[in-house]
Amino acid sequence: MNRSVIISIVLALSAVIWVASGVLSSDSSDEAPAADPEALTNSNNETSATDAFKVQVKNITAVTMHNRIELQGDIHATREIEIRAETHGRVASLHAQKGERLKQGDSILSIAINDRKARLEQAKAELKVREADLASGLKLKQKNLLSQNQHEQNVANVEAAKAAVKRIQVEIAQTRIQAAFDGILDRLQVEQGDYLGSGDTVAVLVDDARIKIRAELPQQHLSKVEIGHRAEAELLDGTKISGTIDYIASAANPETRTFTIEASAENTRNIRHFGQSARVRLVLEEQLAHKLSPSYLDLDSDGGLRVKGVDENNRVRTYPVTILRNERDGVWLAGMPESLTLITVGQGFVSAGDTVTPVYDGAELNSGANASDPKASEAML
Repeated sequence: MNRSVIISIVLALSAVIWVASGVLSSDSSDEAPAADPEALTNSNNETSATDAFKVQVKNITAVTMHNRIELQGDIHATREIEIRAETHGRVASLHAQKGERLKQGDSILSIAINDRKARLEQAKAELKVREADLASGLKLKQKNLLSQNQHEQNVANVEAAKAAVKRIQVEIAQTRIQAAFDGILDRLQVEQGDYLGSGDTVAVLVDDARIKIRAELPQQHLSKVEIGHRAEAELLDGTKISGTIDYIASAANPETRTFTIEASAENTRNIRHFGQSARVRLVLEEQLAHKLSPSYLDLDSDGGLRVKGVDENNRVRTYPVTILRNERDGVWLAGMPESLTLITVGQGFVSAGDTVTPVYDGAELNSGANASDPKASEAML
């Protein structure tokens, strides 16, 4: 028989046997009992639970935070005035020393009277003459022997004489320079025997009963600060002062684009040295926030900050957050629920929606797991 015919017969028989075997296998599959769907579901759940990534978590709750702004500033006395001479003359005597505490009305120095008393006596005598002229003129006017114009002139002469007396009396009073309010005589710039002209500076008086806290507020914080907010100042020696903002400048400093703010406070610490530098803290509104370690923060695809937590179904959830304030031991964050379960270890290996196995702080993260499980090893790292 031809060799090619033999090969064709063998191939044909092989094809028939292959088709027949497929038909028999199909019949056997139809007769086999169907698998239990519930058993399959349980098997899948057991596999998922076994393979779920383990993460370390802890429960956190928001606390009340005083939002605040940190600035550099200084402190000043509420009032500080230069006392000037109101009349001229030689300093006759000093009644106070610089650094001394004075009451309102206390005498600081006296200027020599010179001829002022003599001029006062002369003015008083002139007044008596003018008053006598007015009295006699009134009698003549009643008899129609004095014109109305002459009578008015007599009245004006009396008023001028009274003004002259008053002027000299005021000048004599101005020779005694007094404290305008309770305070400290910070500087005394004259000595006995010095000659003073009207307007010359004599001393500087400081009111230390109240303190003014002053700082420069950057324009990006301007909308957050209002009159009545609390301001706290801490001096270099640790002394703390608390007051209330009572002034915010309407115009910015053209060089720094900052706005001057001032707060008044009672000088309960008896501070006597003003102009000191201070760390100024503006205390704004209260709000609920979480204080966390920066290591818990993650970045989303757009570069925004977020944290990851676990819901009641052990699924990963992400929460976009904003930083309210940085501190040495953590950052204050807003944007999270008041209470949540936070992922503290392993957040870099899971995504939103993933099912995980949460392990709370204090428990072994790989407890009950195969030590060779690479996922468990990653979570431990």
